[in-house]
Amino acid sequence: MTQGQGRAWIRRILVVGAMLLTLAFLAEVGTAATAEYRLSRELRAAAGLADDPEVTVGGFPYLTSGGRHSKLTIAVPAEIDGRNARLEAEFADVTIPGGLLPTFTPDTPIRAGHVESRVRLDQKTVGRYMDIVDLQVHTPAPKRPGAGSPADGYVKASKGIVLTGTVPLPTSADPKRTVLISVAADFSAIGDAIAVRATGIYTGPEDHAKADLLPGEEPTVLARFTHTLPAMALPFGVRPTGARGENADVVLLGEADGVTVTPGAFHRSLP
Repeated sequence: MTQGQGRAWIRRILVVGAMLLTLAFLAEVGTAATAEYRLSRELRAAAGLADDPEVTVGGFPYLTSGGRHSKLTIAVPAEIDGRNARLEAEFADVTIPGGLLPTFTPDTPIRAGHVESRVRLDQKTVGRYMDIVDLQVHTPAPKRPGAGSPADGYVKASKGIVLTGTVPLPTSADPKRTVLISVAADFSAIGDAIAVRATGIYTGPEDHAKADLLPGEEPTVLARFTHTLPAMALPFGVRPTGARGENADVVLLGEADGVTVTPGAFHRSLP
């Protein structure tokens, strides 16, 4: 074999190898996408949703997973109590029966070592619940170098959330008086509801609105920013364990270990 022929064989081997890798990659992606699509469609049908949920099966490679995956995430816009929300569930150490291309039914068991279930509300929706139409929610980043960068994703906290909005403070001289002001607030879960408790007028370093209050008006302002939202059902019936701010969102969440859920239980209204 001449040197030129040897090089030609090497090129053929490389081409064949690249083709096999491409086929394997396409099979990997296609199989995982089919499983995600099937679960998404079943979740939509079972919960009567207007949109297909975003479903992502984590872990690589899918083709040799045997139905066991490191992560499964589900998210979909929904309407709760006539207002916009986002339903989310994030599973770890997941087992899905049915092999590479499982067919889901309302009763298909999905087992997981851990689940975090969430109802996410944007600041506009929370403002409507609280009757503060221009409400802004700001979750301060932790006090450490580089905190709050895009690499951190959502900035999460339950205490010291900055709420800014316009509230009425009428006086005899000005019955229509309003003020734009910021308060610090804590979030918690009371039963199935998000509780917002204003703890003081905010004067810290984060962006905020200042206002000149008259003597005795601070309690009135704090009361306007203190509110318990209506009860909400978390995906898969997980019981709430807390509430927090995540960037400009307000989240009701619940966590549980060693769970088995079914698509039919993705979202049901509270009794």
